[in-house]
Amino acid sequence: MGEGTSRVGQDTPNRHATAQELGGEIAVVRYELDELLAEFDRRRHQLFDVRLQLRRHALGATLTTVAFVATAAAGVGLNVWRQRRRQRFTARAGRLRHTISRMTEHPERVAGEPTISGKIIAAAASTAAAALVKRLLERGVDRLLEPVGREDRPSNGSQRERRFPKAA
Repeated sequence: MGEGTSRVGQDTPNRHATAQELGGEIAVVRYELDELLAEFDRRRHQLFDVRLQLRRHALGATLTTVAFVATAAAGVGLNVWRQRRRQRFTARAGRLRHTISRMTEHPERVAGEPTISGKIIAAAASTAAAALVKRLLERGVDRLLEPVGREDRPSNGSQRERRFPKAA
């Protein structure tokens, strides 16, 4: 396309011929680009046409699907086989024997001392459980000691205060 630049200084009739040549070259390049774009578009449509691709590559798609299904089935079958094997009496007895031998070799690992954070969490949980149990028991006692008629209830304070007066 830069071939005509050397003729710029020539007279007017030659310029006209050069412009026509360049116009022709541009038209040819445009035509080739249009053909290339049309071919790219056709291939893009074919690429994303799943049915067409499955027809073209039926054997490969079938073999891949069969391989995936066989792999999944083999994994499930292996898992079931292992579970059945682990449930046998001999396997369970072997695991128990192994556990007892570990316990006798390292008894300090069986019931080790809790860590400080474990002790703190246990103390907090114990305190919360004790407070909850105390509150539930107080409510239960209040309901048991509650009079049957509603007229007997005091209007200015709870029954707990009436039964258990505060020390002055």
